[in-house]
Amino acid sequence: MSSLIGVRDLVVEFSSGVRAVRSVSLDLAPGERLALVGESGCGKTTTMLAMMGLLPAGATVSGQVLLDGKDILAGGEATMRPHRWSDIAMVFQGAMNALNPVRRVGAQIVEAVRIHGGSRQDGKLRAREVLDLVGLPKDTSSRYPHELSGGQRQRAVIALALACQPRILLADEPTTALDVIVQDQIVTLLRQLSDSLGLAVVLVTHDLALVPHLCDRAAVMYAGTIVESGPCADIVRRPRHPYTRRLVEATPDLAGRRPLTSIPGAPPRLDLPLTGCAFQPRCAEALESCAGSAPPLTDLGGGRTRACHLLEVTA
Repeated sequence: MSSLIGVRDLVVEFSSGVRAVRSVSLDLAPGERLALVGESGCGKTTTMLAMMGLLPAGATVSGQVLLDGKDILAGGEATMRPHRWSDIAMVFQGAMNALNPVRRVGAQIVEAVRIHGGSRQDGKLRAREVLDLVGLPKDTSSRYPHELSGGQRQRAVIALALACQPRILLADEPTTALDVIVQDQIVTLLRQLSDSLGLAVVLVTHDLALVPHLCDRAAVMYAGTIVESGPCADIVRRPRHPYTRRLVEATPDLAGRRPLTSIPGAPPRLDLPLTGCAFQPRCAEALESCAGSAPPLTDLGGGRTRACHLLEVTA
């Protein structure tokens, strides 16, 4: 299947010297669902914001974001703006912060439609459509965000993202601060929307247990780069990178088949140069070569990739 959107060698560096994203490349086919997983601070959200052209002025971005083969980063805001929200939209982390607290939910959806060329009447019709699509009652349009429950606010944010009928939805931690029942409802909703609308979805999460319930593929990020990728079931059941294995071991197992273990140490500082493999100081399997050079992302076959010097030994 051809790529709908492709990221090529994406690098993001802030004026503070923090290099938050280091040469990230990924592809997303129409209707495909990809999970971007890893610890907090590994560059997942920054990658998504770079794809949307929403990073602050102090950020320097290089690389390409190819939408239908066209680099929408090439011309800055002039080439990004026509595609933002109409082709690629985002569900931001923290629904209460994503919605304007002093404007009614319906008015915020109408505004999104009008900014992209629709009339006020078009916006009102679309607001009713998308609110119904995400399972919210009709009166939600006239309510303020604080009048909604946490789950309802999250659905409203998804409705807002769907206002201009995008083809790609970037969902940044959409289940944060929700109880497990509402989390399941939101994940089910995203899966249903993807199936019914043909939406391609990128799910940003640190919850590895959530990934197989929604996504087809997963990419594991560490210190601003992808260290492993492949089909979700393979990533969770047969992780091939030491970092991914430690993430799986740090995920609660409700069946009690294995003990819960934390990952020792802390991620590296991204405002300092990295020498060798970034995970090497925390890795119990590190080789001598790990400290000297960064391993390239290698194709393992079967849709699996891994960036690890252990590949040479296991091969």
